[in-house]
Amino acid sequence: MDIDELLQALPTRRIKPVDGLAVTAAVWEEAHDYHRLRQRFHSLLGHGPGILAGLEVIASDPPDTSVYVLPGVAISTGGELVVLAEPVAYDLAAAQGPLHLLLSYGEGPPRAGGGPDQGSEILYVHAEFGIEAQLNPAGDSGVELARIRRRDRQAPIADAQDPEHPAPNEIDLRFRREIGAAFAVGPAALHSRPIASMAVCTVGTPQNERHRRGADALGRAMRHAGKTPLWVDDDVPLDPELGGYTLVYLVGQGSFELTADQMNALYTYLQGSGTLFIESCHQDLTAEDPPSDAAFFGLLDSLGVHLEAVPPGHPLLTDPYLFAAPPPGFAAEGERKLLAGDGVVFSNYDYGCLWQGERHGGPPTREEIRAALEWGSNVVAYAVRRRNE
Repeated sequence: MDIDELLQALPTRRIKPVDGLAVTAAVWEEAHDYHRLRQRFHSLLGHGPGILAGLEVIASDPPDTSVYVLPGVAISTGGELVVLAEPVAYDLAAAQGPLHLLLSYGEGPPRAGGGPDQGSEILYVHAEFGIEAQLNPAGDSGVELARIRRRDRQAPIADAQDPEHPAPNEIDLRFRREIGAAFAVGPAALHSRPIASMAVCTVGTPQNERHRRGADALGRAMRHAGKTPLWVDDDVPLDPELGGYTLVYLVGQGSFELTADQMNALYTYLQGSGTLFIESCHQDLTAEDPPSDAAFFGLLDSLGVHLEAVPPGHPLLTDPYLFAAPPPGFAAEGERKLLAGDGVVFSNYDYGCLWQGERHGGPPTREEIRAALEWGSNVVAYAVRRRNE
């Protein structure tokens, strides 16, 4: 429900009680709906849907196909208060793929219950909740509790060994939107903002760790800055699950050729409003452009991608940080290129190496690292806008 729909549905009048008013069921319902609706709209407009407290998701011990949702409180996508008073088990059974564990609000049909006068019956509407694992949830499907990249239908589900980089079949808590007062300060407060995800995919000769560390450094810098939090997954395969990522960082070293399935995965990702950021590693180069650059241009030509030089004033240079030109990258020598088009950003600046503190010819300055990280934030912002268009 967008802001216009909310404003149209917001009640603007309430019943004024007077002596002798006949309190029928309809009058009672309207009087209470006024307060319920205004409370829902306050929750949505003041906080938005998300987790107020608790609702941690943990694996079974020993791990099996079930997870447990611990007690807690959330605001639903419709503004209702969802309360779990006791731990709840949820069995993923044979569900497979990039699963989103969602919490939703519901109400049961009116049921009779004992009133203060034992000779009468009062009907009660009981608040209920639902928990469901979905592959491609819509925005109003529910409050996200966790994600699980399940690679095998029978795989047991475990707690993440590294919470910042959950592996397949582990519980991923990074994308929970936590909005309660307990999360108003500190790193967890970032979850009240839109959250971005980056997949680091490598092609060509065996890759070193530089660009993975660089992407992690960019994610930490963005979370610390309090803007769009970025979470990074390393060594992500080029397969249909790319669709769950805001940005794919494709790093090459040496010549390479992708399979038809990998090409189809990239094409589908771009058609689904994904953004592809391409760089080659320049760490071990002694001369001109790396062979992976030529392979990348061949790949983009096969995908039908048309790139143009990024002009001054382009969002990649202006939002959220302003640049008159792309900042220096890993190497200052040679012709530098920053190209963009059709959801693809190509750079031969090798910002990935610079993000984690390396520069050709000696250590970079603090200002060079900061400028590269801020430009990386622009790339993420560009991908977020493209995904939301």
